[in-house]
Amino acid sequence: MNKLELKYHPYELKLSVPFETSKGKISTRKGFIISLESSSGNVGIGDVCPLPEFGSETYEEAEKRISNLKIEMKVEIEDFKNSLIYFLSDYNAYPSLKHGLEQAFTNLICNEKKTSLSQLLNLKLKREIKVNAAIGFLNPEEATSRALQFVNEGFKTIKVKTGRNNFDEDLRSVESIRKAVGYEIKLRIDSNGKWSVAEADKYLNQFKEFSIEYAEQPVNSLDEFKDLKSRTNVSLAADESIRDFDSAKKFISAKSIDFIILKPMMLGGLIPTLEIIELAEKNNIAPVVTSSFESAVGRTNTVIAASVVKSDIAHGLAVIQYFEDDIAEDKYPVVNGSIKVY
Repeated sequence: MNKLELKYHPYELKLSVPFETSKGKISTRKGFIISLESSSGNVGIGDVCPLPEFGSETYEEAEKRISNLKIEMKVEIEDFKNSLIYFLSDYNAYPSLKHGLEQAFTNLICNEKKTSLSQLLNLKLKREIKVNAAIGFLNPEEATSRALQFVNEGFKTIKVKTGRNNFDEDLRSVESIRKAVGYEIKLRIDSNGKWSVAEADKYLNQFKEFSIEYAEQPVNSLDEFKDLKSRTNVSLAADESIRDFDSAKKFISAKSIDFIILKPMMLGGLIPTLEIIELAEKNNIAPVVTSSFESAVGRTNTVIAASVVKSDIAHGLAVIQYFEDDIAEDKYPVVNGSIKVY
């Protein structure tokens, strides 16, 4: 596969209702679909969907790099993984582009070898994975109504965005949801790094009575997580702080977290995500794989990664409901709070 023809086209997905967090509102998602065609006529596709607020390059940076790409790569199919890792190391500063290129290459190799991605990477996948529902910034009444709707749809885990300027609104929303859904439903909170250590310590103490599964990204730096970990017995999860294998290794080694949130689009692809999953599980830290509101093409990587996780934890993959439309068929629909993998 020495000669590869690269093409790309942009896409835009509109959310039917904006999803609001402490980092702002997400109302549209823009990205690119990359296609690589080999001399044999086989094609591989990959999704490039930047989300700079959460740690990727910008849309404009990704497009500039794509438009200047000239793919001249000799891939040894029998040792494709090492050659692919070496080639993609040039794109470490552009994680969503790296994700798209990795996905396109692996998809192409699968088509060349007439095999599945799980067979290509020698992965043992679970046949079914649980997923959580997510609630952005809504008033307590709306948030509770949405939570009850999710429970009726079969979800057993709900993540609630926190980190408003007025903490009382966070507290009232979580309290109202917990009273409505009972204690059999797991609740997670996510403030997207909004709080200082002192604020997080104070606020998490107020959330204790609501039996929170974990607090996601309450603070930002490793030192802040270590400090907060020494102050609270609420389980902590890192998301935006984890953007490559090295940062994941530092957090895991410091024993500063109980859960690690992994977004393949923000980590540069499926392969680095799988490496972090393996490291986390060896150190008794639970990986949770989460979508970054990418297209159905990119979401296949998140499902594969989540299927590798050994624990029966719920993953953040239920995003299709937020889109007005998608660019491709959703191969892994959420039914009764879970996804069947094949």
